[in-house]
Amino acid sequence: MNINERSKFKHLTAFVLVILAERKYSPREIHDLLLREFPGFVRDMSTIYRCLSTMEKEGLLSIEWHLPEGGAAKKIYSITKEGWGALEEWKEDIEIRKNNFEVFLQKFSELSKEEK
Repeated sequence: MNINERSKFKHLTAFVLVILAERKYSPREIHDLLLREFPGFVRDMSTIYRCLSTMEKEGLLSIEWHLPEGGAAKKIYSITKEGWGALEEWKEDIEIRKNNFEVFLQKFSELSKEEK
């Protein structure tokens, strides 16, 4: 599946991969980190779960079960070798987009100066 097909969750896939590249997390921890580290990028838990499930089916993530004493079992996600490859693709895509946004902002700034 190419980068455009994976983008059905916009950049959620990229953001989850970069978070999981740091260490393993549960879905709730991933959600909390997204809210804290990517301001303005708000997704509900059901979207996070769907994204994680899709990424797991694609082989980008693996899961292990954490079984605490007296508590509910929870999934812990980690990035796979394929996930690292996808993360590299996202990095390249985001670099291109960043450059395009910088060009847009520069052109817009120049237009604003001409208007005045």
